[in-house]
Amino acid sequence: MTTDDQSPASSTQKVSRRLEPAQRWVSVRSAKYRDTTAGGLAVELWQRDKDSAGGVAGSAIAFRLFLFFVPLLLFVVGVFGLISSFVSAQEVEHTVGVSGGLAVQIRTALAEPGASRWIAIGLGLFGMLTAGRSLSKVLISSAAIAWKAPAPKRTPLRTIGIIAGLVCVMGLLSIIVNRLREDFGLSVAVPSLIPVFFLYIGAWLAVSSFLPRSTRDPGALLPGSIIVAFVITLMQSLSELYLPDKLGRASELYGAIGTTVVTLGWFFFVGRAIAFSTEINAVVFERFGSVSPRFFSLPLLRILPRRSIRLRTFFDLHADPGDTVETPSP
Repeated sequence: MTTDDQSPASSTQKVSRRLEPAQRWVSVRSAKYRDTTAGGLAVELWQRDKDSAGGVAGSAIAFRLFLFFVPLLLFVVGVFGLISSFVSAQEVEHTVGVSGGLAVQIRTALAEPGASRWIAIGLGLFGMLTAGRSLSKVLISSAAIAWKAPAPKRTPLRTIGIIAGLVCVMGLLSIIVNRLREDFGLSVAVPSLIPVFFLYIGAWLAVSSFLPRSTRDPGALLPGSIIVAFVITLMQSLSELYLPDKLGRASELYGAIGTTVVTLGWFFFVGRAIAFSTEINAVVFERFGSVSPRFFSLPLLRILPRRSIRLRTFFDLHADPGDTVETPSP
């Protein structure tokens, strides 16, 4: 065997030749189903995700979600310290429904002096503002690439506020579901996830409305909002109903590393769903349009846009799909 045969270039060529039959098979199958509605949508979504670097964008969003969660946790622990004279550590743990390492941090916060609590609150607020701004920029850039729209140079303050509010709402809903599980069991906690799912849809619709897109119609944001809400609800159900016991055993076996891996995995799936939501919104709107014109074409509802200019403007019922709508300025 010659030296050339053992070179990396030669090995790469051999691998490419072996993969050629599989590549031809994939090309033939994709061309066969491209003309169908579902196949064409799947192929276009795959291409849009590839062009938008959806995996990289999802990882960037997940990392910034994690950076936002850390100061948020610091802020919450500081607030718990301020109310230490009114409640005990056991009452806080039962109300919030936490255990393990977080429960230890809460007990520590309740025992800290007042100056440390205010420092934790101040650092938490500053960290949430900084991480929220960074997260907003990534979300805006990801949406602009997916919609092929220009990204605004300035990050709207309203977007940062809504993202922070969404995270707080997620935490509140998580506490409510966990408390229901503690007090009433799975028979009540599991059905409570249904209204939580619809609340997440509305929350992410609000966030998406401040991101770049090619239409003013909020109905075009519905497919992605459903995906994000489904993934968050699914991850929350696993976190609240299945993982607590698993995490407890994992903490005993692997320590903080096991808990960190699970937490980062949770953020990765949520970040990937967020990146994919902007892509599916863009592709579905380009192929099928928005659901709003169909909704307002129903009997008794079609008269509403005729009588309200604001309604027509809000749902973009007479807009050109090629017009680009940038993120509104604060």
